[in-house]
Amino acid sequence: MCALGLATASNLARAAPPCADQERDCPLQLHSDTARGVALGTGVRASAASTSALAYNPAALVIGKLYHIEGGLDYSSAWHGVALGAAVVDSSTSVVGAGIAFRGFISGDNGIGGIDGRVGLAVPFSEAISIGLGARYLDLSYNQKLASGVERDVDIAEGFTMDASLRVMPVPSFQLALIATNFIDLDSAYAPVLLGGGVAYTVANMASFGFDTLLDVSSFDSAGVWFGGGLEFLVAQVAPLRLGYSFDTKRSLHTLSGGAGYTDRTVGFDVSLQQQLTGEHDTRIIGAFRYYVH
Repeated sequence: MCALGLATASNLARAAPPCADQERDCPLQLHSDTARGVALGTGVRASAASTSALAYNPAALVIGKLYHIEGGLDYSSAWHGVALGAAVVDSSTSVVGAGIAFRGFISGDNGIGGIDGRVGLAVPFSEAISIGLGARYLDLSYNQKLASGVERDVDIAEGFTMDASLRVMPVPSFQLALIATNFIDLDSAYAPVLLGGGVAYTVANMASFGFDTLLDVSSFDSAGVWFGGGLEFLVAQVAPLRLGYSFDTKRSLHTLSGGAGYTDRTVGFDVSLQQQLTGEHDTRIIGAFRYYVH
């Protein structure tokens, strides 16, 4: 019912924020998350690289010097279904970094379906500074089965939007990011306009900590704050272990997440679990497999 109410309010009063009268029941955004990003909660943006850079911080597409192909499976109880996705990122040149990603949502009754695609481009000014721009197209709907047995699709997010970011690395172990996500407003809480940034600190290439703060400036009458952090530890240089936390002030939503994986010079995989501790107690599981082209 929340998705239907959102769409109806949007059609009747386009000038009003999508969730002006339903803060705690406002739908969560449908972001192009990665397994690493989900595991680190709200703490991935400053340390993002490769496909995580495409999802969260396009300016970081220049990091890594990789040509990277990734496929993933994403399940969420909130969506009543799964999303299948693939991404390709090329950061192998020193001139520009680029990436493209696509995923499709598959669901049953009362679930979300549709497509979500994005491309990203980054330009470095030096080893320490780069800027990035992302373009995203969404066509998402909510399959609603009425009490009468009739089914109908309700549009929840449709159109073209963009991301922009700035990455700064003042010293090799410390990174900063400034982010603007979905800054072309689609008037949907599923794709909100987010402004903010993050910091990340790395210790001896073995452990890193990140913290992000984001402002949702389009979904509510006043800006909502979403913040949290994540910790990542690399075991034997091949097995990352991750733990993350986030808090959404408008929805009073605490979320805990974690994950593990494996990576070498050729292949890698990640599995992550995200659990809401309050609200609807939704669960999300995401897995990914990647191949590095040398």
